[in-house]
Amino acid sequence: MSEYFNFEKIKEILRSRETEKGLNSHQVGNISDAFPFTTSPAKSKVFNEERVEIIGSLLRKIIDKREPVIEYDGDFYYSKDPIVNNIVENVDFPEDRHQDMLSGFLEDYLYKSSREFKPLHLYLFNYITLSESRRTDKEKYANFLFDLLFFSQNKEVKQIFSNKKTSNLLTDLILHALPELEDRTTSGIEAPRTYSNILIGIEEIFMEDFIYLSKHKEYFINNFFMVIHYYVFIYILQYLRKSMKFGRDDNNSVDPLYFTFNWETGIGAYRNAVEDYRTIKTNAKNLFVHIHCQSHLSHQQSNGESKGELKSYKLILEELGRLDLADQQLEKEKLVSWIKEYSSMAIKDRTLEEVSKENDFEHLFKILFDRLKLGMNEEACKKYGDNIDNIGKNHFLKARGKHGYILSLNQDYFLTLSALAVKDKKVPLREYFKELEIRGIIFDQYSQKEAVKVLDQLNYIEKKSDSGDAQYVKPIL
Repeated sequence: MSEYFNFEKIKEILRSRETEKGLNSHQVGNISDAFPFTTSPAKSKVFNEERVEIIGSLLRKIIDKREPVIEYDGDFYYSKDPIVNNIVENVDFPEDRHQDMLSGFLEDYLYKSSREFKPLHLYLFNYITLSESRRTDKEKYANFLFDLLFFSQNKEVKQIFSNKKTSNLLTDLILHALPELEDRTTSGIEAPRTYSNILIGIEEIFMEDFIYLSKHKEYFINNFFMVIHYYVFIYILQYLRKSMKFGRDDNNSVDPLYFTFNWETGIGAYRNAVEDYRTIKTNAKNLFVHIHCQSHLSHQQSNGESKGELKSYKLILEELGRLDLADQQLEKEKLVSWIKEYSSMAIKDRTLEEVSKENDFEHLFKILFDRLKLGMNEEACKKYGDNIDNIGKNHFLKARGKHGYILSLNQDYFLTLSALAVKDKKVPLREYFKELEIRGIIFDQYSQKEAVKVLDQLNYIEKKSDSGDAQYVKPIL
């Protein structure tokens, strides 16, 4: 008896949600989540609106420390901020004067705003605590970022954010006034992912870029989250694009998307970037359906009672392809049976075509997807897909009139990603554009000219002739 698919758990969960009209809700079952998204418009904005607190929570996960409780138990209060009070208390003042002056100075020195540290030292970010408002949602996003980009981190990344060294005496005074962070885990056993990463290639490219950027400390402290944000957005776009192909693609490579620049004018329908993001927008409502479809298919015998990893269509097809023909046929029968069973629970208002076990697996995946789409609430699917816009707005998307949003970079993002593409050695112009493609960005002829123009104006282009092959992009950092 072939032992690949096992739909018993998802069947049990969905049966409990069955009504006379269909299913009152959908669940992914005993499988890891794909994203921390919801169908709530307010919650979907957490990533951008609560970025600072998410950074603090993420960095503590990276260095495996608990959220600190920052208190002040001294006799005199110089500030509303306990960190400032602790620092002032540790300073000896002649004749007990100037404490108020120092506390005022420290408040201006430490903070951009009431909740955001100035980028004085990376270790300080570990002390950004979570306020109670939307706390659970912020924790989910921090867990997502960790599982997506840092789960397989090496020791070097942990060292980046746990290093307290500084040559600045005032910063050293501040760091020593902070309470020691407690270890999060003591068992030494690595916790499983809460969120699955089905595109490991992106994590590998990100880690290479992140480690490189960290060598440039001043630039890194101001821009590291910019790089995290970019790779998260690209991952979401790639997840949708790869899913749309139902396994007919390489999950280890990135399909570049066409970007423009914020300052470009006269963007017409003929531009590739318009069509690329239009395709994303058209299919965004299917993101929710693809996640559930792949979750159903990830319910497998090998999971046992443990929560299983979410698997891509591509990986599932590869694993099924390793079975002998007899076992493949048995798995098709199980999948066909599950499609029929799901349909009987979720779609009660129409007659459906018979599903044949003579179909290949890819076609059966598409049939399951179509049935899930029929069984789901259209408005919920749309709201879930709107999270793509919410992650990209004000950073990687620009409204272009009747064309709606299209993928776009401002100069800061462009130069940072260019720095990562070039690193420490000058590269031929064509190789530079190839490196951007590896990171998910491709430019049409118009945006390529703009890219070269900006790099040339900033003296990052070395010309040996006017031909593209004889132009080089110099290191930016």
